[in-house]
Amino acid sequence: MPIHVVDIFAGPGGLGEGFSSYVPDGRSEPAFKISVSAEMETNAARTLRLRSFFRQFPAGEVPESYYEYVRGNRDTPWTEATRAEWEASCEEALQLTLGIAEHDQILADRVAKVARRSQPWVLVGGPPCQAYSLVGRSRNKGNQDYRPEEDERHFLYRHYLELIRKFNPAVFVMENVKGILSSKVGGSLIFPQIMRDLSRPGGRGGPRYHILPLVAPRSGSEDDGSRFILRAEELGVPQARHRVILLGISEELGSTMYTPIAAGPPTTHVEHVIRRLPRRRSGITKRRVQLWPWDTERILLATARIVQRTEERVAEELIKAARKLPASDPGSGGRWAPWAGDLEHLPAHLREWLHDPRLGGILNHEVRAHMADDLKRYAYVAAFTQVHKSSPKGPDDFPAALYPDHQSWGGGGFSDRFKAQAWKRPSSTITSHLSKDGHYFIHPDTSQLRSISVREAARLQTFPDNYFFEGSRGAQFRQVGNAVPPWMAHQIAGVVYSALTSR
Repeated sequence: MPIHVVDIFAGPGGLGEGFSSYVPDGRSEPAFKISVSAEMETNAARTLRLRSFFRQFPAGEVPESYYEYVRGNRDTPWTEATRAEWEASCEEALQLTLGIAEHDQILADRVAKVARRSQPWVLVGGPPCQAYSLVGRSRNKGNQDYRPEEDERHFLYRHYLELIRKFNPAVFVMENVKGILSSKVGGSLIFPQIMRDLSRPGGRGGPRYHILPLVAPRSGSEDDGSRFILRAEELGVPQARHRVILLGISEELGSTMYTPIAAGPPTTHVEHVIRRLPRRRSGITKRRVQLWPWDTERILLATARIVQRTEERVAEELIKAARKLPASDPGSGGRWAPWAGDLEHLPAHLREWLHDPRLGGILNHEVRAHMADDLKRYAYVAAFTQVHKSSPKGPDDFPAALYPDHQSWGGGGFSDRFKAQAWKRPSSTITSHLSKDGHYFIHPDTSQLRSISVREAARLQTFPDNYFFEGSRGAQFRQVGNAVPPWMAHQIAGVVYSALTSR
């Protein structure tokens, strides 16, 4: 029997994907089954439900109707023959806002059914992090009326805590941003309080948990909470994403034995997962007709002229990119586009994980249009990064002619407002801010003059290519940016499995 998992604050399902796909050595079936997942945002909940439908079928037996739906060729992913599986996915993936009494009761009733089973079960999730993130806290400082102790977002973890107190899972996994370690409420750090609450969720007479790190200790003993940080780039993810993840093991299990994740040096880079994806070109805002390759060539050469006196090598890179433009217009992409796929560049651990030959193309690979002046900046930043192996830093590295008209330009927090990802390094942390602009995620290819697509962000997050994100492009970016990388979650699932089977 699979081990049942409840996933709250689920987003589009990154944690759930990692758990539901974990197959232990010597077994042919997944060790875990997502019984309940809950998410408040409409588009993320739709994505969650669609992926739940995908998981209703054994590997390789997903109906063709799913693929026709994600390609945009039919209105629903299910048919009359698979109605039962669709209804099961609607029962599993719930759109709920915790804190609304009616929704809290629905979730509690569903979790109670899981907890009544005779076997151990697992609770996973990541309470929203805006109150803990450094960016969120920086914004709050500018609000004279802001009171941390009155910001309910600091206490959303208590919904998670209440489920632990009432239903006593054998193991729980809670994920959040690194800022949770330094966030303060009423002048005191909130993390020690969270640790105390999670270790004794019911007070003196309630269940008790050992709160443990998921990775093997680096050196000595760390008392500042940093031992709970998982660094995605050290786990085979092509992205520098650092998150605090707490592993709670119930004292009722009688053992705290488990096999931690063995972190290693970053070896999976941006080029491994996005270099061979189909080319795309940015459109120019407020232009009805986009000319290819004339517009792109003109922008590249104009940028080269601007920088040729101060950055000769960068100018040469721009001219080289202009001369190598393909003749045909790659377009800006869309919901689905045919593509044969290319597996040779993918690292071995992600080859089968990402690729699905039945898909016959690429999903969510659409890019936004940009202002013409921003395209010059994109061209410069991508070429500069190609030459210097790092992005330019604000006014010191930017020609005056390319300065943006922005009041924060040159300020400490925005000195790298324009940043290209480097081919041979893990990417920056994928964030939901991609829904607003892509200045921090300029594509490494100088000639493409654009920010990354949703699919490129999803690959940097290690979502499988057949994972379809519902909603507008902005909604898709928010979902991808808020998610736990599924490949990292897959390894977390292995740790949890070892804890449950080592007794």
